[in-house]
Amino acid sequence: MEFIENNSSLLLVIFLMMLGAFIIGFLSGKSGIDTTAAVVNKEYTQEKTITSTITIAKNTITNPDDTDLHRVEIADISEPGKIRAMKTRERAGKLSQEVKTEMANKTIDFSNIGIGDKSQADDFKKIVGIGSFVEEKLNTIGIYNYSQLAQMTDADINAITKVIEFFPGRIHRDDWKGQARDLMTSKQSSTEV
Repeated sequence: MEFIENNSSLLLVIFLMMLGAFIIGFLSGKSGIDTTAAVVNKEYTQEKTITSTITIAKNTITNPDDTDLHRVEIADISEPGKIRAMKTRERAGKLSQEVKTEMANKTIDFSNIGIGDKSQADDFKKIVGIGSFVEEKLNTIGIYNYSQLAQMTDADINAITKVIEFFPGRIHRDDWKGQARDLMTSKQSSTEV
């Protein structure tokens, strides 16, 4: 009792703040319900209009006074065609292998860098900046040999960076082209000996 008598003004302020919060929440919550109902009715009206339009488009009305419209499913009036959708991304949001290969063929100038020989693939892990994961990515887009990396142009480097989803500018900084040229030269000299 003594606590209430000594802190009555504090308790009154707390009570009024809580009452105010309750009233604000109650009023804003009530107006939200009305808005939701209006949106639902608006969507229903739009669906009904679309259905009516489809019905009129499908059926030729012989009697202009005939306003009895019935529901027609879109599946009933659509004709199956060729599938236009293709898988472009994997579950994690990464590009699918088919899309990467297609991008590589469109953007990388293989006439310039050459077609790689998978059976005689070079060990790209000897190049600083290329690990087994990046090597696998390069192999999947058709780059297998040091000679291909040594003949890359700046446009090819940008395209490869985009296709294998690598860090922009990293191929230049790590000098893959120069390292590949050096490894190709040392490989040729070791085969000659």
